Amino acid sequence: MKANFEQFIATLNVSSLSVDVLRQITFILKEQTDDSLPLFISQVFESLLILERWAWQKLSQESFQCVNQTEYEELLHILVLFNKQIIFIDNNIEDNIKFSLLIPETIDQVNLIFEQVKQCTNDHNSFITLVSLWFDNLSFLVQEYPQLGHSPIIIYINQYFEENFVLSKLFKSYLIQLHQSELSPSIFTSKQLFYIKTCS
Repeated sequence: MKANFEQFIATLNVSSLSVDVLRQITFILKEQTDDSLPLFISQVFESLLILERWAWQKLSQESFQCVNQTEYEELLHILVLFNKQIIFIDNNIEDNIKFSLLIPETIDQVNLIFEQVKQCTNDHNSFITLVSLWFDNLSFLVQEYPQLGHSPIIIYINQYFEENFVLSKLFKSYLIQLHQSELSPSIFTSKQLFYIKTCS
């Protein structure tokens, strides 16, 4: 499995990436259990690091939100679950390995994602739902490892949320909607949920 995974990861940056490669990577990630995860990470750490950086890069590309590519979205959803598993597993994974896998590489990537969320005109866009899950994982990571609150990129993300989302008119309008006496279960769009979840 190690050789296959590394081989699949090596093809991620090929311009005509095969759908089969995306499916195979997704399958391998799905197969990991709490028991197998530490060994898997130690065997393929470099490839996982490439995958995580590739994922942040994909999320930060302007064209990604416009293209509904099922295999890409499924891989990124499975990677979110895989990352959540990494966050909460207690045994045999060093903290610095978790941090290097899960924290975005650059502030520029984070900025590009935030800009896409702000510019998105479709409040039900699956891109917003997906990035919300990625930021949820960062929040879980900081809750589990409070020392990360001093990381420059985490400080930047928190400040950005506060300045651009928490204090925004849009977020305040969502809070007003919450005060209504009768709320429909489906009242909130993906974009509204992004604002509420990341700002609360």
